[in-house]
Amino acid sequence: MSNLDQQLEDVVQRRTKVAETLERLKGRKEQAEQNLSDIEAECREKKIDPDKIDAIIQQLEDKYRGIVEELIKDTEEAERKIAPFVTGTGTP
Repeated sequence: MSNLDQQLEDVVQRRTKVAETLERLKGRKEQAEQNLSDIEAECREKKIDPDKIDAIIQQLEDKYRGIVEELIKDTEEAERKIAPFVTGTGTP
């Protein structure tokens, strides 16, 4: 077999691998698109607009942050109020 024949065989094998890889990638893309469609449908079922999901996530994070900050403040206040009784300097 000549060098040119060998090169042809090698490039045909490489082309076949590329075609196989492309088909696998197409399948992955189709699956990803289906997953995205399913998630968008699930969001809509829960009355959430998928196009506004970033804004909704930000609202939830802000609300979560506020709740945590309020809990910290309330806990610190409760600790201050009971401190005299814990240290024995308060009156029952």
